[in-house]
Amino acid sequence: MTEPVPINNDEELARLAQAGSLPAFEELVSRFEGRLFRFLVQGTQNENDAADLVQETLVAAYQNLARFECSRSFATWVFTIARRKQIDHFRARGRAAARAVVVTEPIDEDDPGRLVERVEESVRVWNIARAVLGESQFQALWLKYREDLSVEEIARVLGLTRVHVKVILFRARARLVEVLERNEQPKRTVHPNASGAPKTHVFSQNLTS
Repeated sequence: MTEPVPINNDEELARLAQAGSLPAFEELVSRFEGRLFRFLVQGTQNENDAADLVQETLVAAYQNLARFECSRSFATWVFTIARRKQIDHFRARGRAAARAVVVTEPIDEDDPGRLVERVEESVRVWNIARAVLGESQFQALWLKYREDLSVEEIARVLGLTRVHVKVILFRARARLVEVLERNEQPKRTVHPNASGAPKTHVFSQNLTS
């Protein structure tokens, strides 16, 4: 019988996987499969393509585990792979193959009633962001507010400098605030940690955040 893998941080699980522990890698898959799908579906705008790219990303991660430095962030590493897979996908097929899809949010089955308003607001804000922001702006914003990556980690994923990422985030926040303020204001706003919805005033913070 396979021994259960103890709860570890992602980097420790990667180290165990490098040493040959399949359960450790399976735990990493469990942690990142949904996160990668939500990231990729925003870029491809096609659920089937996103699902395929998730599998390609995880296969590539498994095949290249020996190259991962466990002193660094596994999340940054695997999201970098995912973004490269997305770029390759568009080079091979072109954006014309994409179909429109809206952001969806998981429902908390324990208390769905209390989350309805927050879920609806999260969907609204992120769909507006998807419509009005450029690809790099949207991805940077998503990685910061949905994945809670640092500016340095986002820079690694996008292949940019930290200063460039700060500029992108500043412009993306300013653009989104401008669009949101032109629309009818929601009755309430929600902190991003509550449901993934970026709170409007958060986007107006300065470049040093």
